[in-house]
Amino acid sequence: MSRAKAPPRIKGPYSERGGTRLRIRIRICDAAGRRDLYFPTRKEALNAIREAARQLPPTSKGRSLDKLLNAYIADKVQQGTCNPRTAEEHRSRLRGWLGDLLEDDLGKLTALRAAALYEQLVQTPMSRTGQPPSVATQRFYLKLAKALCRWAVNKGYFRESPFAGIRPVGRPNRGKKQLRFDEADRFITTAFQLFDERQDVMALAAVTAVLLGCRASEVLQVRVRDLDCGGTRLWIAARDSEYRGKTANAARDPDIPEVLRPRLLKLTVDQAPDAYLFGLSSTGKPKSRQLLHSTVRRLCRAAGVPVVCPHSLRGVWATAGVRSGALSHAVAAALGHGSFAVTAKHYVQPGALDGARTQRLVQMMDLGAAKSPSQPSSLSAEQLLASLPPETLTRLMELVGQTIEQKG
Repeated sequence: MSRAKAPPRIKGPYSERGGTRLRIRIRICDAAGRRDLYFPTRKEALNAIREAARQLPPTSKGRSLDKLLNAYIADKVQQGTCNPRTAEEHRSRLRGWLGDLLEDDLGKLTALRAAALYEQLVQTPMSRTGQPPSVATQRFYLKLAKALCRWAVNKGYFRESPFAGIRPVGRPNRGKKQLRFDEADRFITTAFQLFDERQDVMALAAVTAVLLGCRASEVLQVRVRDLDCGGTRLWIAARDSEYRGKTANAARDPDIPEVLRPRLLKLTVDQAPDAYLFGLSSTGKPKSRQLLHSTVRRLCRAAGVPVVCPHSLRGVWATAGVRSGALSHAVAAALGHGSFAVTAKHYVQPGALDGARTQRLVQMMDLGAAKSPSQPSSLSAEQLLASLPPETLTRLMELVGQTIEQKG
C-alpha cells in the first residue's frame, strides 16, 4: 500500500467576495494547524506565497526531539544568546534527562508525558550522589526544557509547549554553605603550603578563587598574558579572549593580593603568553571544574574545615567585602554581577548586610559631625542634617528606618 501524501503546506490563492480579495492558506505544521491570509491583489498574494515558502520551518512529521534539540542549541549560539560552552552543557543536560524520547517523533511529547518526565526526574536518584536531584537542580532542568519548547512553539513545531503547565515543586535553598573567616584562613594556609612544598598547582587555583572571588571556570580559563602589571592585576574573562565568561558583566581586572602575586608569577616562568596559567589536562584542554571541585574538597579535609564547593568560596569573598563596609555595587562588580541583588541573594551570609548598613550609618553620622581636632564643630544636629545634600539625606533616612525595623 502506497503511503498517503502529506497535504500541501500552502494553498491558494482563492478568489473571494466577487474577486475583491484573495485568500491563501498556510499549514505551519501538524500541531500548529493552519492560518488564512487575505490580500487585495493577486500579485500580493503570490508574493506572500513565495515569502511563506521561504520562511516556513520544516514540517515536524518525522522530526525527532534530538534534531529539534540540536537545531535549538545551534540557534542559541548563532543568535549570541548563549556562548558555545554553556550551550553544549545545556544540550548535555537535556539529553541526559530526555534520553528515552530523543529518537521519537515530536508528536509523542505530549503534556501528560512531559509531566511524567518531570515527576520521574524529581524522584530518581542521581548516579553521582545516590540521592534525588536538589530542588535547584530539578528546577534548572525544567527551565531548560521550557525554554526549548518555547523556541519550538515560535518555530511552529508545537501549538503549545508540553512543559508550559508544569509547576516546579519544592523550595530551593538560597546560597551555599560557607566557611567562617577562621576556617577560610586555615584553608588558604593549607593550600599555600601544598603549593610551596609540592607544587600543587590546583591548590593555588583554589586560593585564587577565594582571594579574588572568581568562578571556577574563570580561574581555569586564565592565561599567562592575563597576569598583568607585574603580577598586581589579573584580567578575568577579558573581552579579547576566547572565553567570554558566564555573563556580560564577567569581564573585570581585580587587584591581586601581595601574598598571591609571587606564587602566580612563578607559574608564568618559561610559559608562552597564551598558555593557560594553571595548565592543561591530559586531553590538552583547560582543566575541568570537576577537578577544581575535588581539589577544594581535598583541601577542606586537609585543613580540617567543613567541606564546601568552589562556588562557596565566592561567597566567603562577598561576605568579607560586605562586612568590610565596601559599597554594594563595588562588591557586585568585583564578582562579575550586574546587580547587587544577585550577590545578596546567593552569596552574602545572612546578617552581613545588617552589620554593614549599621556601620555605614554610623560612618555617615560621624563624618558629618567631625571636622578636625583643632577645629571642633559647633553645628547642632539640626544644622548638620540641613547641610546635607537632598539625596544623601533621603538615603540616610532610609537607612535609619531599616535599622529601626531590624532592631525590632
